[in-house]
Amino acid sequence: MIDIKNMSVLIVDDMENMCKSIRGMMKVLGYGKKFRFAYNGKEAWNLLRQEPSDIAITDWNMPVMTGVELLERIREDRNLRDMPVVMVTAEANREIVAEAAEADIDFYILKPLTVKTLGSRIANMVERANNPSPVIRHLKQALKIEEEGDIDGAIVEVLAAMDADPDSSRPARELGYLYYKKGDFKNAEKYYIMAAQMNKLDVIAFHRLGELYLEKDDIDNAIKFLDKAISISPRHVSRGVNFGKILVQKNLKQKAVGLFKKAISISDDSIALREEIAAFCLENEMYKFGAELMAFIVDNVPGRHDLLLKIASAYEKLNDTENAVRYLLEAENHMKNDVDIKIRLARLYMFIQQKFRADSKLRDVIAIDPGNKEARQLFSQNL
Repeated sequence: MIDIKNMSVLIVDDMENMCKSIRGMMKVLGYGKKFRFAYNGKEAWNLLRQEPSDIAITDWNMPVMTGVELLERIREDRNLRDMPVVMVTAEANREIVAEAAEADIDFYILKPLTVKTLGSRIANMVERANNPSPVIRHLKQALKIEEEGDIDGAIVEVLAAMDADPDSSRPARELGYLYYKKGDFKNAEKYYIMAAQMNKLDVIAFHRLGELYLEKDDIDNAIKFLDKAISISPRHVSRGVNFGKILVQKNLKQKAVGLFKKAISISDDSIALREEIAAFCLENEMYKFGAELMAFIVDNVPGRHDLLLKIASAYEKLNDTENAVRYLLEAENHMKNDVDIKIRLARLYMFIQQKFRADSKLRDVIAIDPGNKEARQLFSQNL
């Protein structure tokens, strides 16, 4: 039982004045006796591992480790997972609602904070922790039973949770998970679909359906449901990219490109994601898409001429001489004395029978490096 007046409270925010402000409000309310501050999720996690708190109040967006990432760690830890957590956020859009459900947040509060709102949320959260609803009791008991290895017993508890709250999608989703764990894909599919139909923002159900269909090698349905998960929550962008990589390994490269494009379109950092996907594509002989992604970076990020040679190499492998020459010439503008670039250009010019241009590049090489045997050999071949 949590004693609301004497409880220990961990306050997590990257702004120290916000931590102090929340502590001040809690003292006005008469809530809490011991207060600790952390300035990002990682600091908070380290403090909790040293000494648990009765409750945590954490900001949503923080450097190093976000509030949601902290929540995921808490919920995965047997000693900490039942700790009530309230999340503070500047906005409540569809993505945040979905992430709140996925990370199992107890309550979230919109900024700016007021004493009244904070007091109401904290009081409700502590009351719910001290007197959990039947559905929560059954779900927690199911988790304990599952961890003991009794999946059938866990299913019985989740069915009881479903009876206790027929309108909640969570019991249906958990049944899907337990049947999946048993290898009963038919019932897993049934309950995951039920959860998704009950709650159109149940991103976990959509993602797990994607995983289930992938395991069944039903690629079209796997893509369909993973696409829905990505559309609901950008946190699923990385999962979508990983799924795309799996499709590449299955030689379903065009389907993978579709997923990659979707992930890029909703990513918070599309440049970094483009570069990650481009590198993967080049490693897996998807030269055209990889080159296009890198070309976008070059066009939109000043100073990224380090990618020009990689783009040129990709087009060379595609036998696209025109684009290979284009990017080699652009690279040459930034690396004027690089003899390797000039020799590559000379070879391409010779290949397309542009002897004068090849001759010019080879003369440039010899002027820079008179003893360059490769340039002299090519020069004699170009006569």
